[in-house]
Amino acid sequence: MLGSIVYRLLGWFGGDLFATMLEKVLDHFRRKANDDLARLQTTVAADTQIAIAHANAELQARKVQAQVMRADRGWWVTAWIRPLIVYPCVVHFGAIVLDSTFLFGWGIARLPAPYDFYEQAIILSFFIARPFEKAARVFTAGRG
Repeated sequence: MLGSIVYRLLGWFGGDLFATMLEKVLDHFRRKANDDLARLQTTVAADTQIAIAHANAELQARKVQAQVMRADRGWWVTAWIRPLIVYPCVVHFGAIVLDSTFLFGWGIARLPAPYDFYEQAIILSFFIARPFEKAARVFTAGRG
């Protein structure tokens, strides 16, 4: 309200010169605002298209991954390979721990030199590294 009163007063005293100058200044700001708006709309549209393409690519990758896992579990050899390798190592390790902790007198022997490391690596990879691998996949999938 006060702005329109000042505008009219200056219009009366300055005549058309003031109105022309003010109109040019306002046109400049309008053009600048329109340019900024157009630039923002273009950027948002491009970002949206990139995000949609990224989401579609992630969806396709997960579909392929699910197909590979289904195919892998479909054959009895690949479905049982992990349990057949891991469970004996876990049972042997558990027997050693129980025998040495509670002194059952079972006399469970250690594995010979290279195989004790293999047993350790198998147990570590299955029970310790695997959850971290899954967490890393979730984290990287989330960050994209």
